[in-house]
Amino acid sequence: MTAISPRYLLKKIIKNVVCIITTCSGYQRVCRNKTNKKGLTILTYHSISNEIEPDETVTPEEFEKQLQYIKENYKVISLEEAVEYIQTDIEKISGSIVITFDDGYSDNYRYAYPLLNKHNFPATIFLISDFINDKEGKYLSQSQIHEMKSNNISFGSHTVSHRILTGLRSEEIIREIRGSKDILESQLGLKINSFAYPVGTMVDFNDEIIKTVKASKYAYACSNVYGINGNNTDIFALKRIGIETTDNFFIFKKKLDGALNILSFKDTKIFQKLKRVFFKL
Repeated sequence: MTAISPRYLLKKIIKNVVCIITTCSGYQRVCRNKTNKKGLTILTYHSISNEIEPDETVTPEEFEKQLQYIKENYKVISLEEAVEYIQTDIEKISGSIVITFDDGYSDNYRYAYPLLNKHNFPATIFLISDFINDKEGKYLSQSQIHEMKSNNISFGSHTVSHRILTGLRSEEIIREIRGSKDILESQLGLKINSFAYPVGTMVDFNDEIIKTVKASKYAYACSNVYGINGNNTDIFALKRIGIETTDNFFIFKKKLDGALNILSFKDTKIFQKLKRVFFKL
């Protein structure tokens, strides 16, 4: 197991403190009434594994516990269904959950897929086209993807190589966005309608990049800007709530309840720029 870093501990402490403060102050109750129960929650997972890499990995045991809690308290719908109702009648899906995964790790097949099947939950996995069939086996293979797509799992694009789009030239942006769609459709023999911006905070995509996504004939796209989706949601900048290594079960439940909605500030341009200077990201 990876050694626990000071950054990991700091994030965990901050989340717990915020949860306690917002719960005691009544902020959680207000958020639940105004957003979470009247909108759509899309969750972002990455790796599901016992080999913990801080910030992006959830153990299979924690994942199963989370799925059971979701099953007992929410309705899980597909991303495709969610987008359809966001545009027509969001009241029909208020309080629902969508499950997504970024990057396409092979442990999604080993650990997440059987548990999703167990609960009959749909999910969407956003694939990095250059990483499929990698020699190390860290990412999904074509055969794994083909099996999963026949069992309630859909797939979208997460670019060709997971480069942050706002740092690229126009032609590189087109290759990452349009090229990944072409590659995935050709290799996998399926229609790719959805896209997820790498990293996905407000500094990682902009209006011009959204235009390229639309021009590349994607039907909708996910960011990783923290929040709930409502009537006025841009379907090419869908908000999501990331589930991370630093989320114990208490934090996970509070995220779904709305107690951590205040943390949406962390995805703003100012905060992200300061964070990347400080951590040299």
